[in-house]
Order: sequence, then C-alpha cells, then structure tokens
Amino acid sequence: MNISFRKSAILLILISTLVRLFWANQLEFGNDEVYYWLYAKYPDLSHFDHPPFVGFFIQFFTFDLFFDSELAIRLAAIVPASINMYVLFLIGKRIKNEKTGFISVLLYNLSIYGLVISGTFILPDAPMLFFWLLSFYFLLQVLPYQPSKENRLKLWVAFFFIACAIYSKYQAVFLLFGVVIYVLLFNKKWLKEWGFYLSFLLPLIAVFLIFYWNYKNDFISYKFHNNRVSLFSLSFNKDSFLREVLGQMLYNNPYIFISLIVMLIAFFKKRLIIDVRLVYFFLTFSVPLIFTTVYLSLFKDTLPHWSGVSYMILLPVLAFYLSNKINIIKKLTIGLLSLVLFISFFSFEINKGWILPVKNASNKEKQGRKDVFNDMYGWKQAGDKIKEIVKTNNLNKLPIISNKWYPAAHIDYYIAKPNKMNVYGVGELSKIHKYYWINKKHPIFKRNKVLYITDSRNFKDPKLLYMKDYATFKLLETIPIKRNHKIVKYVFLYILTMD
Repeated sequence: MNISFRKSAILLILISTLVRLFWANQLEFGNDEVYYWLYAKYPDLSHFDHPPFVGFFIQFFTFDLFFDSELAIRLAAIVPASINMYVLFLIGKRIKNEKTGFISVLLYNLSIYGLVISGTFILPDAPMLFFWLLSFYFLLQVLPYQPSKENRLKLWVAFFFIACAIYSKYQAVFLLFGVVIYVLLFNKKWLKEWGFYLSFLLPLIAVFLIFYWNYKNDFISYKFHNNRVSLFSLSFNKDSFLREVLGQMLYNNPYIFISLIVMLIAFFKKRLIIDVRLVYFFLTFSVPLIFTTVYLSLFKDTLPHWSGVSYMILLPVLAFYLSNKINIIKKLTIGLLSLVLFISFFSFEINKGWILPVKNASNKEKQGRKDVFNDMYGWKQAGDKIKEIVKTNNLNKLPIISNKWYPAAHIDYYIAKPNKMNVYGVGELSKIHKYYWINKKHPIFKRNKVLYITDSRNFKDPKLLYMKDYATFKLLETIPIKRNHKIVKYVFLYILTMD
C-alpha cells in the first residue's frame, strides 16, 4: 500500500497544532512572553530590546488585543509554526521526495526550539523563524540556478521575507550574509544581474526603520546589544561557553544535534550521496550563525536559542540522510510521542506541583527564589487576590511602580490590566527597558502615594530602592501563592508615601 507522505505530514501538523494549543492554554506567561505583550499594547517602529514584528504578530492574531488571553496571544507563535512545518515539508520534497519532507516535519517537532520555544511561546523567534524559512524556501528555488525572469520575481519575494525576518530579530541579517557568501562562492552569475542588487533595497528598508528609531532614541538598542554581544574580549567565559554548547544540544534535541554531526562527517567523507552544492547551500545559511553564537559565548553570556533557526534550516538535509535508515519513521514517531508526553506532564506539573519539591526559605522574601517555574505560575492567583484588596481599600486610582521590567510586565498583565491601573518603571533604563517609553504614554502620575508590588522570586526592598523619593513604606499585604496546598512564593503589596 502506497503511503501518502503529504497527507501524513498534514495530519502530523494538525495534531501538533492541537497539542501546542493545549499547552498554550495550560501555562501562564513567562517573563519574556508577557514582556512582548507590551510590544502589542504599545507598538512602535522598533523597541529597546528587539525590532517590533513580534508585537505586530500579536496584534494581528488577537485583533489588536481584542482577544487578550495567553492562548489568543500565543496563536501568534502556534499558527506560524504550523506553516513552518509545511514549508519544511516542501523543502524536503524539493531536495528528494515527500518522504524526506515528512521526516523533516517529524524532526521539527522533535526540536524543543521548533516545537516549544518558537512554536508555542510568543517570542521574537516566532515571526523570525516563520519569515526565515519562507525566505530560504524561495532562495533555494533561485540562487543555485541561472538568473531568469521567473527567478527575479522569486528573488524579490525571498528578499521581502528577509526584510520581515530582520524586522523580527537582528540575527536575521545572517540571511543576507548567506546570500552574499553563496553567490560569491558558488554562483557568480547573479553578480551580473541588476535585479540582484536592487532586491537588497527591501531588507535595507527594515534596517532603516530600526536605525531611524534608534537615531531618535540615542541609538539605545545598539548600545544595549553591544554590551551583550561584543565581538572582542580578553576574558574567557567558560560557564557561558559550556552553557551555550550544551544548550544548543538540548534545545535542538540531543538526537538531532548528534545526528547532524554524524551526517556532516558522512558528507565530508563522501559517504552521503547528494548534490554537494545543495549541501553547501544549506550550510551557508546555517553554520555562520551557529559559529558566531558559540564564538560569542567564549567571552559573553549568550542564550542557546539564538542559533535555533540555523538548526531548523538543516533539518531537510538531515531528513535526506535519515530517509534510508531502517524503521526511521517509526523510531522518530516513538521519540516524538515520548517528548510530547513529557512536555504535557511537565505543563501539568508546573500548575499542580505533584512532584516538584518545595523548600521553605529562611524568610518570606526569599521563598521560591530559586524555583524558575515560579515565573510561569501564581500570577493569576495573585491577580485574583489582589483584585479584592484593591477593591476593598479603594486603591485602583493609585499608580503601581516597579524597579525592573520583570516582574513589572507580569504585574501589568495579571494585576494592573484587570483593575485598569497603570504600571510605571521607576529605575535605570537598563532595568526597566520598554517601561521608559511606556511611562511617557501614561498621564503623569502623582508621586506622593503609590503602590509597590513585588514577589519573593524577585524581591527588592522598596526602602533600598526609593528611600530618596519616599518617606514611609507600609507593607499593606503579604499574599501567599500556593501550589498543591504548599506555599511556593509570596507577593508583597506596599504603599509608599512622601509624607
């Protein structure tokens, strides 16, 4: 019986979508996710941390925040990821057949980066990966071949998506590096094509918009990222390097990571029967970013997901390599089922706390400080309890202040929004980030009396932060946050007054 791998791929994509919808509905926002909600609430040409496309995606999928829930907002990651899978199927089909395309989709779902980080959570990676794969799909149909009228149109489409990718996240400029490197090394005929040069105008528009915003804001984004990713340093950071390498292995699945290494060894030993120029095309658009992030980790703290998009590009070639392995689809399917069950259990565990140990701290201000899962738990509970306190004490007209973008964004979404209150970042720009600009959007608040809210995961004593601005610091309420009848953290409400 002939198997329709296309139908199998579509079925897998639908199942994956349903599973990710389930996860998205289970979990509260993490620190980064709830922060990017601010990009949709306060859109701009660019932002302090990243370009704005993640905010535009959220606006589009929520009808400009008309539907404002974790599930609705995460649709901006879930739907594009489903399209990503089909694009990978088409790429795999193009380089060999539908079976290779189907295996590519399986591998995508085996990747934590593809399935969860960019496919469920709403981060700038969601639009970036979406546009990166679309641009790569069209570049694959163009750059390896002779310039022609049809190819010119596809080239412009590819460069349009490159522009969108850059307007999603800065590292998408590596797409342009890939184009230039491939043309210079493998197909110089494009250098004689005038349309090739004109197509660079599209990504330059995205770069200009980011540059213009920074010009109006003292080039603050460049200063911020320069401190994070400086290319030159004499200080070796062993911990960062190990975290980066191990993180890349974990985020992209150890099986995929190791299989890619084995595949590349087979390729360079000429044991992989495939068009050499085709493999170099994939490597040109993936290896430079992987190498750069590993290099940066030698000196600076980096995050493993920065290079995740590069591994996604390599999946169709890996699928090509694996397609002749015995029972490979069955083995990958078993692996995927195991991963889905593990993540599903984990999502329940974050909310239920069946097995997660709870260690009581020496004081309430430190309870749950080392529990990273507290970033995605307890804020709804806190919001419900604080809503009653605000109503009882008639506090809804008071401004809320915070010294850092986290937990400010959580406070904004889960506490301030239901009570129609405003949150202000009061601290250094390097700590309040987007709130420096949000403060300007709100009416000037009366400073003589404010609410200060924090939790034991991020506790900062307001006296140490604001002793020069306020005279009294009254602890109004200490709210226990429970999971499985155990207190996992506390939320503190202070009233600060000048008199």
